[in-house]
Amino acid sequence: MDSKIHYQMNICGGDFTHVRECFRDWKSQPLVYRWNQRTCEGKQEVSPLSGRVFNDGEVAHRALERVCGPSDPYALAAEIHGGERDLWLVMAAFEEEA
Repeated sequence: MDSKIHYQMNICGGDFTHVRECFRDWKSQPLVYRWNQRTCEGKQEVSPLSGRVFNDGEVAHRALERVCGPSDPYALAAEIHGGERDLWLVMAAFEEEA
């Protein structure tokens, strides 16, 4: 069977301490499309994507996709300063059998 990578994403505001708190909350919630599985299941923590603050959510999304791997024990968070509101995009990669 072939496998493909899928991504779980969420957003929150605040500083990185708040991102960690949100991540802990998200981990206790079931996936909307798969009620028997938790959000970010198997990911132990969230780490910031270092070295860059993004000014565009799409650019941050593509950057996270390039570096997130299904075998990573963590999710990654990209900081976005988009003018109106500062946000963090959090992403975790998973391998799913097709």
